[in-house]
Amino acid sequence: MPQATSDGELSGIPVAETDAGPPRAGKAGAREPERRCIVTMERREQGEMVRFVLSPEGQVTPDLAARLPGRGAWVTSSREAIGLAVKKGAFNRAFKAQVKVAPDLADQVDQLLAKRILDQLGLVKRAGDLILGFEQVREQVRKAPPAFLIEASDGSEDQRGKVLALVRGLYTPEVDETGKPVGNQELPPVAGCFSADELGMALGRERVIHACVKYSRIAHAWGGELARLSGFRRVWLPGWQPKNATGRQTEDTQARVSGGDPPDTPV
Repeated sequence: MPQATSDGELSGIPVAETDAGPPRAGKAGAREPERRCIVTMERREQGEMVRFVLSPEGQVTPDLAARLPGRGAWVTSSREAIGLAVKKGAFNRAFKAQVKVAPDLADQVDQLLAKRILDQLGLVKRAGDLILGFEQVREQVRKAPPAFLIEASDGSEDQRGKVLALVRGLYTPEVDETGKPVGNQELPPVAGCFSADELGMALGRERVIHACVKYSRIAHAWGGELARLSGFRRVWLPGWQPKNATGRQTEDTQARVSGGDPPDTPV
């Protein structure tokens, strides 16, 4: 476990890395570069982390798109990792200087990620890959498995349950005699971290309760941003998170609704 020195910096760990500038765009299909977290010293794919740079005034600034100029320090995308970076002076160590760090930096990243995700959802809509409305979503789900479903956190539990029950009936994976899933079919992830007003504002409507995201390249990128956000808040409805998902999964709440609970998953 890293120890804090008298000046609040981390000791007993390798020298923290910073990059030489914003990453260059890679070739299509190329493996995403890995970065070393300045807190845990673990190497992770860039998409699982948050880049930080220094402003001209020496303020630690989140760079979610990893495009701002200057040297960058990378932190695992979680409230705990960023909070520890602030508390233990990891940014001072990484940038080799006394820097200014907002005490609520983790909250700032949470809010910036949420805004980025909602903005990108507008792009998904403009690309024609987003279906809105209770009946429209149910119709689309019958046609093809969705990449993601979106259910407003304050939406009707009855309607939400009907949507999830339909998905469960159509796309629950078959299992063999040992109870293991057969094939690659799996239930689509269901995001439930935004209110109807937040979704409506992002999509140019008064309120949005139900939405369905079709498979596409932009949808894949959007899902990656949701994964980053899951380090700060509960993103997925309990039991409806992506396979191998990490992040905050709180105890069951009203997100589990009558008819919407997923089937038991074989171990």
